[in-house]
Amino acid sequence: MQRIVTAAVLAAMLKGSAVPSPEKLAIVGATLIDVSNYGHSTNDIANAVVLIEGGKITAAGQASAVAVPSDTTRIDAAGKFVIPGLIDGFGALRTQGFADAYLYAGVTTVYVPMLLSAQGGDGELKILRTAEPSPRLFLGAAMTGYPQTNTDPAAYAAVKEERLHGTRLADDQLRARIDRLADEAFRGITIGSDVWPDQVDTILAEAKRRGIATIGQLGLTSYPYAIRAGIDALVRNDQYQIELAPALAKLERADDLRAGRAAGHVLCVIDPASNEVKNYAEQLSNAHTALMPALALEATANSLGVPNPWSARSAALIKPSDLDVPVDRATGASGWLASLPPDRREPVRQCALHKEATDAQLYKGGAKFLAGSDAATYGIMPGSGLQLELSLLHRIGLSAREAIAAATSNFADVYGWRDVGRIEPGRDADVLILDADPRADVSAVEHIDTLVFKGAVVNLDHLVPPGTSS
Repeated sequence: MQRIVTAAVLAAMLKGSAVPSPEKLAIVGATLIDVSNYGHSTNDIANAVVLIEGGKITAAGQASAVAVPSDTTRIDAAGKFVIPGLIDGFGALRTQGFADAYLYAGVTTVYVPMLLSAQGGDGELKILRTAEPSPRLFLGAAMTGYPQTNTDPAAYAAVKEERLHGTRLADDQLRARIDRLADEAFRGITIGSDVWPDQVDTILAEAKRRGIATIGQLGLTSYPYAIRAGIDALVRNDQYQIELAPALAKLERADDLRAGRAAGHVLCVIDPASNEVKNYAEQLSNAHTALMPALALEATANSLGVPNPWSARSAALIKPSDLDVPVDRATGASGWLASLPPDRREPVRQCALHKEATDAQLYKGGAKFLAGSDAATYGIMPGSGLQLELSLLHRIGLSAREAIAAATSNFADVYGWRDVGRIEPGRDADVLILDADPRADVSAVEHIDTLVFKGAVVNLDHLVPPGTSS
């Protein structure tokens, strides 16, 4: 005989562990939200059934077409809405509190780029791989064009020395590194500022062969070249918008990332409606490449009208020392802005708003987007930081459905990930049941009725007990 339970009853059954063993579950009666085709498809399924067994989704469709086996626990979700578990495409996992905060916010997968060299782009030196419970941890690595032994950020200046005097990595060395990373189950690579165009071609070809996502934070290779070559994603708007700077400023920055002030200034003054921006958007519209702007970084660092990160209930799990340049706990004031001379603060804020306006024009011109929070930079919280990122994607023009797609199905389309991001047979059973309609308001992702993770119902009150506050 089938058991019919509500989320509250299930939670009471799960007192011993936040993430129990997988079950045979049937989510019955909810509206299954379609987030395919970059959020442009609208084939939602009312009164849907999602079957889960062995940690996998085994069926999803209309109730009239999906039979529920008799030995399955039914979750009554009538009047609610179902989407895939969220993916943070640019995160950090430093403590057990980070892991719990991610799950509490419905983030079931976190991609963490490891910092293997200064030239490899942003990344993490501290990664907790033994958290339990924990979202799925996907690791990324840096790809450089020259042998790297120095992880000191001051080595950014070495790009010029490499270019003039270094010995480039040969194609077989680049391929061997990618093969080693693939064998070690890395899920992506960041192509850094010291990688030349012909090396990019080699890296992209081998990464595609081995099923590894490719991300660009480029210097010696132009962004249009990488887009044309088929790179998967470009990360951080203060990086990929550098393409709009004059050629000389870009060359100076390519040699020394600390010397990017001239190029960066262009981002503060270029007309978002200019032909340069339109042409960039047109190239992105016609390409496979997606943008991951990390809007939460600029918005939190520069106080662009966003909530105090410490106001999130799960922030109680985080210590200020866990974050990079955290905001003031009481006021939400940016620690980064406070470190600047008073006369520079408002110009910096206005420049950050200008970058948002440029991203809005790139979206309007057809660019595709992925969601990455860049937690824990400038005090961005794990979990709630991704929810903030979705609201900011909506602020630059994405519909609520498109924003949610940027944190779910788009990763399947852009990175080729076949295990997460969608609710369809064969994928991992990471599912959010929401009380609010995510088609009407992207903040619906903050109203989680039930989280199913790895095929089991998660006791959210076990992660963050009721009454908890930061």
